[in-house]
Amino acid sequence: MEFYIKQNATLPVLKMQVVKDGRAGYIQFMEALEVSTIYFTMIDYETGIPKIVSAPCEIVNLILDPGAPAEYYIYFKFTSRDTDTPGRYEGQFLIKNDEGNLILPIREQLYINIQPSFISETACC
Repeated sequence: MEFYIKQNATLPVLKMQVVKDGRAGYIQFMEALEVSTIYFTMIDYETGIPKIVSAPCEIVNLILDPGAPAEYYIYFKFTSRDTDTPGRYEGQFLIKNDEGNLILPIREQLYINIQPSFISETACC
């Protein structure tokens, strides 16, 4: 998955949907997820130097239709310090609960691309 954000930006929020893949125990996993602690880590792809280490994340469940099951999203809101250096980063979410640790995403890597911005934050009018 590719995620793009501009240098020094705090939006958009990075969100990842927790996908129902047909495995048994999905409901129990979602209930456990609601009481889990979730962290986000982001590492520079070229140097391997961490930019963000175990920053707290949030989870939200959305019920879009009264008869439909809830959809769960894990999200992380960047600070301007998190995005001050353009480059390509690899991101991971760590879910910790009583049953153990789970690192997401599972199927494909999450890449965060911080793109240079041409807007000056110190410009005077």
